[in-house]
Order: sequence, then structure tokens, then C-alpha cells
Amino acid sequence: MEPVLVVSSILLWILVLLNLLLTFALARRLNARASQFDDPSANIPKLERGQPAPNFSAETLNGSQAALASYAGRAVAFIFISPTCGPCREKMPVFNALQPKARRAGVEIVLVSDSDRAETKKFSDDFTTSLPILIAPRVDNPFMADYKANNGTPFYCLVAVDGSVQATGFLDDEWEALAKTWEAS
Repeated sequence: MEPVLVVSSILLWILVLLNLLLTFALARRLNARASQFDDPSANIPKLERGQPAPNFSAETLNGSQAALASYAGRAVAFIFISPTCGPCREKMPVFNALQPKARRAGVEIVLVSDSDRAETKKFSDDFTTSLPILIAPRVDNPFMADYKANNGTPFYCLVAVDGSVQATGFLDDEWEALAKTWEAS
């Protein structure tokens, strides 16, 4: 009877070890697969650094027209937002606080709303923002699509003084690094 117990114990331990190995292999595979989705901008087309920023036409919140030429000779960070976007609403206090620091660093922050005037005005009033806001509804205006901001908001595009794209993407580590340089100025 004793040899049977020893053999069954050994077999049981072999099964336990095999189960552990399979569990670790599965966990490793799931982690590798999940890391593909960690960076939301990994497979999303973006404007290339150094390329000329696309021209656009949009209306300001007060009704005047704006185009890329309106910002000629200035660095501008277009932040594409949607008034119904939760992360956009969460970031508004950050954008408001960053505005004077960015201006001191020579960068103007301009919000670009994908909604109509009424919804954008309400959004602006909710946050009592003094940031300039351009209105470019997705259905009527190609601004967001031309800047490759049609895959989600908040999204940004930093246009350099010479009119070229300096940086673009979701509010990620690169955006945070830009914001820190403006805060340090």
C-alpha cells in the first residue's frame, strides 16, 4: 500500500507542477497580447513630424472665421475635443491652468470642438474657459479628419512656428513632456 501512496503523491506533484507551468504560460501570453492595446495610438495613422500642417477653415466661438494662416508665425497646440467626451471634460481644468504657461513658452493652446455651436458654447460655459475654441463639426468640416484626430478625443497636434507638425497624438507621455517644458518656461 505504501508504494501506491508514494507513486500517487509523485503523480499528484507532477500534475500540480504541470498546472503551474501552463498557468504561467497562459498569463505570459495574455500579458503579451494586452500590451498590444496599451498604446491607443500604436496603429492609428498620424501626421508625420516635419510635414506642413494641413490648412483648415473653422469658425470661432464668437462667429469669426479662422484658418491655419490665422496662426502664421506662432506655435499652436490644437487640442481636439468633444463636449460629450469624459476625458476631455476631466482635462479641461488642466488645459485652463496650462494656458498661461504655454503662452509664456510661446505656444498658444486652441481647442477644436467636434460639435455644433450650441453644444460647444455650453461646454465652454461649464468650464468658464478663456481658451480659444474653434468649431469644426465632424459631419460638416474635414478639420479633424485632416489632422488625423478622427479616432478619438482628446487628441492634439502641435504646429511649430514654421507651420510644420511638431508632435501629434493622444494625450500621452509625449504630451506630458511638452506640458512640462511649457510649465518650466
